Amino acid sequence: MIYRRPTSLLGAGVMLTLAAGCATTPDTPVRDAPLPVPGLWTTDSGPPDSVQPWLQDIDDERLHRLVATAVRQNFDLRAAAARVEAAQARARIRGADRLPALQLAVDGARTRRSDANNAGLVDNPVSSFGFDLQLSWELDVWDRLADASRGALADAQASEADFHAARLSLAAAIARGWFNAIEAQQQVRLARQTVTSFEASRDIVAQQYRSGIGNALDLRLARADAATAMSNLRQRERDRDAAIRDLESILGRYPAASLSVPEQMPRIKYAVPAGLPSELIGRRPDLLAAERRLYATESRLSEARKNRLPRFRLTANGGTASAELRNLLDWDVLVWSLVGDILQPLFQGGRLEAEQALAQADNREALAQYAQSVLTALREVETALAAETFLSGQEEAVRRSALESREASSLALERYQGGLTDIITLLESQRRAFNSESSLLTIVNLRLQNRINLYLGLGGDYRDLQADELAAGHTPVTEPRL
Repeated sequence: MIYRRPTSLLGAGVMLTLAAGCATTPDTPVRDAPLPVPGLWTTDSGPPDSVQPWLQDIDDERLHRLVATAVRQNFDLRAAAARVEAAQARARIRGADRLPALQLAVDGARTRRSDANNAGLVDNPVSSFGFDLQLSWELDVWDRLADASRGALADAQASEADFHAARLSLAAAIARGWFNAIEAQQQVRLARQTVTSFEASRDIVAQQYRSGIGNALDLRLARADAATAMSNLRQRERDRDAAIRDLESILGRYPAASLSVPEQMPRIKYAVPAGLPSELIGRRPDLLAAERRLYATESRLSEARKNRLPRFRLTANGGTASAELRNLLDWDVLVWSLVGDILQPLFQGGRLEAEQALAQADNREALAQYAQSVLTALREVETALAAETFLSGQEEAVRRSALESREASSLALERYQGGLTDIITLLESQRRAFNSESSLLTIVNLRLQNRINLYLGLGGDYRDLQADELAAGHTPVTEPRL
C-alpha cells in the first residue's frame, strides 16, 4: 500500500514521500522544477466543496459492481501486481548487501591411500571431518550500499504506484466504455424513431400523390430520406455492437455483444467544487511513480560516485577438523582467523567513469520526465475544469435546439398536410430535430467522460468516503436525464 504525505506545490511541481511496509523510506530531497504552479486552479466551477472518490459521484450501482469485478480479475493488473512483488524482492536483495553474510560448511571424507614404496594400497582407510563457519561483511563506510538499497526500494515503490495507476486507468476505461455503450443504445433507439417518422412522412406524401395532390418529386424525396434513415439505423446498430464488444473486452469477457446496458445515462450526483488546491494532483499514482524513479536515479548516481572510494571488508573463519566425527565439536581444537582488507579501485578501463556518466544521464532523464509529468497533470486538470463549464453551456444550448426543432418538425408536418408548405421544409425540419436529439445524447456522454478525466487528473479513486468527506456536504447537480 502507498502512503502519502501532502506537500506544497509552490513553484516546484509535487513533492511526494512514500513508505513501504516496515522498510524505511529514503528521504526525498527538495527539488525545484522550472514550473510556476498556482496555488489554486485558474478555472472556477462553483461554490467551495470537498472532493469525494470519483466513482461514487456516478449514480450507477451496476457500473460500480462491474469495476470491482474487473479490478479483481483483470490479467494486466495481475501482471502489474507480479511486477510489484518482483521489485520488492529486488529491493530486499540489494538491502541484504548491507548485512554480514554467514555461511556454514560441514564436510566429511574417507580416503584409501596408496603406498609409494611397494606400489600397493594401505589396508586401513583414513576418515576426516571438518566444520567451518565463515563470515564476511563489507563495512558501509561511505553509505554506498545504503544508496543502492534506497534506489532499489524507490524502484519498488514506483512499481507499486504503477499498479495503482493501472487499476485507476482500468476503472476509468470501464466507465468510459459503459457510457459509450449506453449512448450507442440510445442512438439506436433514436434512429428507430427517425425511421418511423420518415416512413410516416413518406406514406403521407405517397397518399397525397395517389390522390393527385402531391407530385413525383416530393414522393422521391420522402422515399430517399426514409432510406437514409434506415441506413443510419444500421450504422447505429453497428456502433452499438462495437461499443458493447469493446466494453466486454475491457471487462475480460468474451466479446459476444451479449452484455445488456441500461436505456438511460447515469446521473452525476455532485457538482465540481470550486477552490480545488493544486496539491490534489499529488495523489496521482503516475506522479508518485515518476518522483520515486527520480529518487532512484539520484541514489544510483550517488552510488556510482562512491564506487571510486575504498571498500573495507572483514572476513572471519572458525572451525574444527578431526579424524573422528564425535570430536568435530571439540572446541579445544578450534581454529579461527580474522582478516580485514581495504580495496581501492585504481584502473578498470574507464568502467567506473562510464557508470557515473550513465547514472548522471539517467538522472537528467528522470528529472525531465518528472517535470513533464507534473506539467501534463496540470494541463489535464485545467482542461477538464474548463470543459465542465463549456460542456454545461453547450448542453443547455443543444437542449433548447432539440426542443425547438421538435416543435418545428410537428408544425411543418401540420402545414404540409394542410398544403401550406413544401416537402423540403418538412424533411429539413425533421432532419434538424433528430440531429439535435442525437447531439444531445452525445453531449451528455461527453460530460460524463469529462468528469472521469477530471477525477483521473486529480488522482481520484473509488475508495470508501472518509468521515470528514461525508460530513462536509456536497452541492447536488440538477440536470435532467435523457
